[in-house]
Amino acid sequence: MISTLQLQQFRGLENVKFEKLGRVNLIVGGNNVGKTSILEALVLLCGSPDQIKDLPVTFRELPPNGVDALEGFWKLLIKDEQIIGFHIESNIGSIYGKKANQGNWAFVRPEKDKSPASVAVTIGLNGNLGITTHQHPYHLSVLSTKQSDPTTISELFNRIAPLNPVNEDKLQDLLRESIEPRLRRLRYAKPEGIKKHLVYVDLGQGKMIPFTQMGQAFARTLQVYCEIFAQRPKILLIDEIENGLYYEGMEDYWKGLMAVLEDQDVQLFATTHSRECMEAAYRASKDVPSNPLRYLRLDRRIDDPAKIVATTFGKEEMATAIEFNREMRWESIPP
Repeated sequence: MISTLQLQQFRGLENVKFEKLGRVNLIVGGNNVGKTSILEALVLLCGSPDQIKDLPVTFRELPPNGVDALEGFWKLLIKDEQIIGFHIESNIGSIYGKKANQGNWAFVRPEKDKSPASVAVTIGLNGNLGITTHQHPYHLSVLSTKQSDPTTISELFNRIAPLNPVNEDKLQDLLRESIEPRLRRLRYAKPEGIKKHLVYVDLGQGKMIPFTQMGQAFARTLQVYCEIFAQRPKILLIDEIENGLYYEGMEDYWKGLMAVLEDQDVQLFATTHSRECMEAAYRASKDVPSNPLRYLRLDRRIDDPAKIVATTFGKEEMATAIEFNREMRWESIPP
């Protein structure tokens, strides 16, 4: 797992470092402080070449002007245009990014104890991808806020049972306990007259219905668990994890998710804007012996708002914040 993460000259972050990371890392902070930038840094650090290539449209919307928009995205990865490049460092490896010849961008992971092996990725202004080497043991899954293709989610579900039938039962139990208590079973099917296979839901009311008619919370939760059980990532990134979840069900959602992450040996990094989500994660984790939860907080310095500072805190600090009904933040940062 990633236990330390440092970003230097990356997007709006001059130099931030998180230490003592856990299995569940919830990235929090105000607007426009760099929460999504942390996820983008992790894609560059651990992602496949294709995930790196798709990064401009993974978490953000680009203006519809093609090459210019792509070039603008890569340029903004470096905090200051006067600086040569950025550096992302962790206990599992590092990556350097810089502008290369003729406007291309090069991302290089130096070899570190043979794992992960070095990889050099070059991206041209037109988005063309060049790969020098690629061996990637840190398999990464990424879920953005964008609506996923229902067919893709359904195909992932269909892969779960052949890999491990027990996990299909676990998925159904998790959805029943945290989202839909009426759920009896899920089936991958293509009824007559329908062009593609989808996951169908049995609520005990006769005809099964496609999962797309079950609401955002059900679809999002199904997608998360399908990613974990079918893709088997080592690291899972989720942008705005609270999306679609009703606050009263968040604690049950977190309990189920934390148990699955532990069982499947997956590390989670997720952003949230929701205080209810932060508190629900705390309540779900407070009696877990492995102490999985960390909050990764980004704040602007009081004396210099252009600078972002980072801190890591756990359930003890969150318990204090809840008790005194206050926000966990730096009240003042010395110069």
